[in-house]
Amino acid sequence: MNLLSRLPLHPFLFAAYSVLFVYAANLSEVLLVDMIDPLGRALIVSGGVVALCLLLFWGARRGALVATAVVVAFSFFGHLAPELTKLSLDERGQLTFWGIVVVAAAVVAVLARGRLASITLGLNIISLVLVVMTLAAIVPYEAGRAARVAAGPPPTDVPIAQATRLPDRDIYYLVFDRYGSDWSLEQRYGIDNDLPEWLSGRGFQVVPGARANYRATDFSLASTLNMRFLDELTATVGRESDDRTPARQLLSRHEVGTFLRANGYQYFHLGAWYSATRSSPIADRVLTEGVDTEFSSVLHDTSMLPALERLFGEEAGAEPAQEPDNDLGEESGEQPPPPSLRERHRNIALFQFRQLQRLPAAPGRKFVFAHILLPHAPIVFGPAGEVVPETQEKAGPEAEVVGGQLTYTNARIRETVAALLSGPPETHPIIVIQADEGPFLCGNTDCMDLEPETLGVRFGILGAYYLPDMPPGSLPATHSAVNTFRFIFREYFGADLPALPDRSFTWPDNDHLYDFQDITDLLPLPGSAAGADP
Repeated sequence: MNLLSRLPLHPFLFAAYSVLFVYAANLSEVLLVDMIDPLGRALIVSGGVVALCLLLFWGARRGALVATAVVVAFSFFGHLAPELTKLSLDERGQLTFWGIVVVAAAVVAVLARGRLASITLGLNIISLVLVVMTLAAIVPYEAGRAARVAAGPPPTDVPIAQATRLPDRDIYYLVFDRYGSDWSLEQRYGIDNDLPEWLSGRGFQVVPGARANYRATDFSLASTLNMRFLDELTATVGRESDDRTPARQLLSRHEVGTFLRANGYQYFHLGAWYSATRSSPIADRVLTEGVDTEFSSVLHDTSMLPALERLFGEEAGAEPAQEPDNDLGEESGEQPPPPSLRERHRNIALFQFRQLQRLPAAPGRKFVFAHILLPHAPIVFGPAGEVVPETQEKAGPEAEVVGGQLTYTNARIRETVAALLSGPPETHPIIVIQADEGPFLCGNTDCMDLEPETLGVRFGILGAYYLPDMPPGSLPATHSAVNTFRFIFREYFGADLPALPDRSFTWPDNDHLYDFQDITDLLPLPGSAAGADP
C-alpha cells in the first residue's frame, strides 16, 4: 500500500482502462491486434499529459491528479454523455461540466497537500480494480478463442475445385449492405424501388426471391464466399458462443478468392470500415480509404474529440466536410483530424465508387470484391449525394431519410454498371450485385423474431446478376447467396460444384450464434413455399 500511495500510476491505468473497457464490451467483434495501437497511443498520450501537468503543478502526485481528470474527461466523454443529457446538459454544457471537473482537480491538487498520499492511493486502487475487472473478462475469452483457432483446420491455398476452362472475363462481386429485395423494402419502408427494373433492362437477371443464407454480414459473406453452409462451426465452436472469429476467419481467407487466384485472376479487395471486410490476407491489392480500424473509430467517437471538433467548427463557421481528393492515399501538406464514423462511412463509400470507375482499366483478368456499406446506416447521403447531418437522420421520418440514401446508392450503382459495360460485349465482365442481408427492423438494432414478415424483411436481398452468354432464367426463383459462385464457377470455369439447397438460417440470440435454425419454409418471399406478393 505504501508504494501505491507514493507512485501515481492512475493516469496510465485510467488511460488503459478506457481502451480495455471498449474492447471488453466488444469481445466478439474485435481481435487483440485491433487493440495494440490504440492502447499504445493512449498510454503515450497520457504520459505526455502527466509530464505537462507535472511541470505545471511542481509535483508528481499533484500533476498526476490533474492528469487523471484530463484523461477521464477526454476518454469517457462519449460514454457518459447520455447520462449527462438526462440532466438537460447539451454538448456545450457537458464540455463545461468536464472543464469544471478538471479545474476542481487542479484546486484539490494545490490545496490538499497533506491528503495527496491518500488520494493517490485511492485513485490507484480504483483504476487498478477497473483494469483487473476488464482483464478478467478479456483473458479467459481470448484464451478460449486461441484454443478454438488452434483446434481448427489450418488455412489452405488449395482451391475447392479444379477449373476445366477459363473465361476471358473479369468478375465483379459488389455487396451492398442491408439492401433489401423489392418485397423487403416495400414491407419495411413502403419503398417502391426502381433499380431492379433498370438492371433487368441492362441484361441483368434479377431474382425477386433472392435471399441471404444467414442474417448477419460476417456469417452471410463467409457462406457466400466459401460456397458452403457453416454447419461445421456448430460442431467446432459449439452452440453457446458469441465469438464471431471463426466465421470471420472463413471470410478472410475465402474459397472464391483462392479459386480465382489459382486460375490467374488478380484479386482486388475494396474494404469497408467494417473490420470483417476491411482487408483480406489473400488479396493481391487491398484498396481502403483511410487506415483506422473500426475499433479505433469507436474509441475516437466516444472520446471528447468529436465534441471539440464540432465546437471549434461552429465557432469558425466551418462548412461540412466534402469528398476528399486524395483517394489514393497521397500525402497532403496538412493532416486533418481523425474523421468520425459518419464521415468515414461517407468517405469510404465515395472512395469505393471511384475505384470501381477506375478498375476496368487495370490490365489482366481480375476479381473485384467490394463491400459497400450502403444503404446501411448511418444515413449520410441525401438523394442527390448531399451530406445528411446526424440531427436530420434522427429527426426522420425514417422511410424518407432511408429512401434518400437508397436513391443516391441507386444512382451510383447505375454509374458503376455503365462504366463496367462501356466496352464491347465480348469484354463485358460477370457482375454480381447482391446484398448480404436485408434491412434491420428497429432502426439500427437487429430486433428479431420468427414471424414470417420479420424473416422476409431480414432475409430478402437484392440479387442481380450480369451473366454474359447465359440464357434468361438461368438462376432459380429462390436463388440464395451460397450458390452464387457455385453457379459462376460451374458454368464459366467447368468446375464440379453442384448447387446446394437454397436454405436460410437464423439463431436465437447473439450468445448462441452457432445454434442455427432453418427458417427457409417460413420466408414469405416470391418463389418460396410461404411466398406472397407484397
